[in-house]
Amino acid sequence: MAELTYRDAVIRGIAQEMQRDPDVVFLGEDVAKAGGVFKATVGLYEQFGPLRVRDTPISEQAIPALRWALQ
Repeated sequence: MAELTYRDAVIRGIAQEMQRDPDVVFLGEDVAKAGGVFKATVGLYEQFGPLRVRDTPISEQAIPALRWALQ
């Protein structure tokens, strides 16, 4: 039986949903080019591009504001 790390399962799950629904956008701190602090988003930026995988400012108030701006 093949083993899958928790991190790889997270990446796969996010990628599957983004492939299924073109309206899904992934926002977070250092999740784009850096691949996330725990490297749980590695490859998503390259696969889906800068319009769908975006870094947010390190500000809890700015994240919801960015989400509303994207509508």
